Amino acid sequence: MHLYVVRHAQSTMNIGQGGGPNCDLTELGGWQAQRLPTFFREIGLDAIYCSPLRRVIQTAAPLAKAKEMEIVLIPEMSEIFNEAWTDYRDYNWESCSQIEKEFPDARFAEHQNKRRRWWPSWPEHEADVRKRVQVFVNNQLAPLLGTEAHVAVFGHGQTTADLKRIIHPEDSYPAYNAAVAHYELDAAGICISAALHTGHLGRHVYE
Repeated sequence: MHLYVVRHAQSTMNIGQGGGPNCDLTELGGWQAQRLPTFFREIGLDAIYCSPLRRVIQTAAPLAKAKEMEIVLIPEMSEIFNEAWTDYRDYNWESCSQIEKEFPDARFAEHQNKRRRWWPSWPEHEADVRKRVQVFVNNQLAPLLGTEAHVAVFGHGQTTADLKRIIHPEDSYPAYNAAVAHYELDAAGICISAALHTGHLGRHVYE
C-alpha cells in the first residue's frame, strides 16, 4: 500500500490572522492546495480521507476535483482539542449535514452516525489523539495492507504527526503545510520506504 500524508495548507490561524478553530486557508494556503494535483498527476488514488475541519477540506478539495473523487471525512483525523484552547470547547461546531452541504464533494465515512456530534471531547491530551488516529489506521488503512492501493490522508499538525509515527516509528519529517509524506507499506504494515515531497510548493515551504 502507498500512503500519502498531508497536513493542511497554510491557514489564517497559522499566521496569526485569527478565524477561530474552524478557520479558512490564507491566500497562500489556497495556492498551496491548488499545487497538490500537480504532485499527484501521475498517481492514481483509491481514496482521499480528510479531517472534517474547513481548512483541511479546502486543502483536499482541488485534488479531489482533479481526480473526480469524493472526500471521505474522518473525525479521527481532526485537530487536537487541546485543554489550553478553550475556543475549541466553546465553538459551535457544524453538524455532519451542515458540513456536507457546505462541501458537496465531501461525505462522512459510512460508519459515522451523522445524528451524533463528530468532534472530539474537550479537553484532549496527545495520548488521546494518538488513540483515535490508531482507530482510523485499524479501521480504514489496515484492510488495505498487502494491496496496491494508493491512499491520501489529510489532517493537522498533531494528527498527521501521529499517523506518520504509527506507520513509521522512526519518522522525523517536519509538518510542513501541504507537503506530502509518502510511505510504502508491506502486507504486515512495515514501512519499506519513506520520502517527504515539497517540490510542488516551490519556495513556499512553511511549518
